[in-house]
Amino acid sequence: MTTEILAPAPDRRHAVTRPTLALFVVLLALAGVLRAPGWVVPVFNSDESYLGTQAEVINEGGRLYEDTTDRKPPLVPYLYAVTFRAFGTTALWSVRLVATVVVAVTGLLLALEARRRWGERAAWVAGVLWVCATVMFAPQDGQAANFEIFMLLPMTAGILLAARGRPGAAGGAIALATLAKQTGAAALLPVAYLAARGGGRRGLQRTALGFSVPLLVVAALVGPRDLLFWAVLGNGSYVGLDAASLYVVGMFALMTAAFAACQAPLLFWIPGAWRDRERRAAERDLWLWLASSCVAVAFGFHFFGHYYLQLLPPMVLLAAGSLAAASEVAVRRTVAVAVVGALGFSAFGFWVRPFDDEPRYESVSEYLVDRVEPSDRVLVWGQIPEIYWASGARPATRFVTTGFLTGHWGGRPASADTVDEATPGAWDLFFADFASHPPEYVLDTSPAAIRGSEMYPISRFPELQRVMDRRYRFVESIDGIAIYERVDPVTR
Repeated sequence: MTTEILAPAPDRRHAVTRPTLALFVVLLALAGVLRAPGWVVPVFNSDESYLGTQAEVINEGGRLYEDTTDRKPPLVPYLYAVTFRAFGTTALWSVRLVATVVVAVTGLLLALEARRRWGERAAWVAGVLWVCATVMFAPQDGQAANFEIFMLLPMTAGILLAARGRPGAAGGAIALATLAKQTGAAALLPVAYLAARGGGRRGLQRTALGFSVPLLVVAALVGPRDLLFWAVLGNGSYVGLDAASLYVVGMFALMTAAFAACQAPLLFWIPGAWRDRERRAAERDLWLWLASSCVAVAFGFHFFGHYYLQLLPPMVLLAAGSLAAASEVAVRRTVAVAVVGALGFSAFGFWVRPFDDEPRYESVSEYLVDRVEPSDRVLVWGQIPEIYWASGARPATRFVTTGFLTGHWGGRPASADTVDEATPGAWDLFFADFASHPPEYVLDTSPAAIRGSEMYPISRFPELQRVMDRRYRFVESIDGIAIYERVDPVTR
C-alpha cells in the first residue's frame, strides 16, 4: 500500500509528447526520402525559377512590386529570399529542403487532428497518407517548392485552431495562407463555420479581426496600393470568366482524371464518409473545407496539377476517418499502396517531367555569366525565368516574364488575340523601368518558339521594336534564342 501511495504519478505530458515526436520523425524521414529528387534536379517548373529570380532581386535590395513583381501575394518570394540568404546559395534545393520540413509539419498537424477525432491509428494513417499524397503528381507539380506547399501549412493550422475554439488565431493563420496564395482565403468558410458554432457572433468577429490584422500589417509594409493591384485588381485577364473555353474544359477533364487516378488511395475511402449520415454531420467542417478547396482549384479556370494540392488536407482527414473504422487489413493495404505509389512517383522525379516543354536555358545562361557584370541588367523577352535565375543576371524591368505585356499566361494556348488583355499600365511601367536601367543584353525567345513565345515577336510591338532597331545589334543565336547587345544608351 505504501509503495502504491509513494509511486509517482505517470507523466501524461511525456506520454503524449513521445508518440508525437516519433510520428514527426517518421513523417520527416518519409518526406525526405520521397522528395530526394529535389536535391539533384535543378528546376522542376518555371514557378520555382520565377520565385528564385524575385528572391535574388530582393536580396540585392530590390522591393517587391517595385523592382520585381508577380500577380501573387508577398509571403513566398520573401521566404525564398530568406532561405537563399540563410543557406548562402540560390540553388533551389535549399527551398525544397524547407518545403520538405513544411510538408512534414503539415502532416503532423493533420495527424494531431485525426488523433483528436479518431485515435492513434488514425493519426499515423493521416500523416503517412498526407506525405505520400503530396508527391503523387507529375514531378513538376509534386516535387517543386510551389506556392501551395507553403500555403497549406498555415491553412491547416487555421482549421485546427478554429476546431479548438481559437477563432482569432485561426483567422490569423488563414491570413498567412492567403499571403502565400490568394486561394488560401477559401478556408475562411470552414473556419467561419467552426467559429460561429463555438462562439456565435463573437467568434465570427474574432475570426474577422484575426484575418484582417496580418493583411493590414503586410499591406503597410509592401504598399497597400501595390498589394491590392498586383494580388487582386490586376488579375482580370488571368481569372476572367471569359477564359472558359473548350480548351479549358478539356484541361479540366484531363487534369481532374489524372488527379483522381494518382490519389486513388484517398478517394477510395471518401464516399464511405459521405454515406454515413451521422459521421457526415460530425465532419461538416471537413466537407466545407473540401468544398471550398474545390472552388479554389477551379477559380480562374487554370487547372495546373499543383493547384489540386489544396484538396489534399481535407481529403486526408476524411479518408483517415473512414479508415479508423476499417479493418486492420484494409488499413495496411491502403497505406502500402500509397507508399509504393509515392515511391514510384518519386523515382520518376529524377528524370521524368511530363506535360512540360522544359526549355534549354543552360547554354544561354552560361553566355550571360561570362559577359554580364554585377551592375548590368538583362531583358529576356518571353516566358523563361530560368535564364535570370541560372545566370544571376538582374532583370531590366520588374517583369520577370512577358505575360503582363502580352496577356498570355500558362494554362491557355498562345494566341495573337491575348495582346489586348495585357495588364493595365504594364507597358508604361515596362518602358519606365527600361529607361531607368537599360539592359546590356536582350534575349528574344520568340524565334525558339518556347512556351508560346512565337506568337509574340518583338516586331508585334512597334515602340519596343524601334528601341531595338536604334540601340541594339544582333550578336548570335543560342538554342534558337536571339541575343542582342546594347550599342548606345537607350532612350525611349
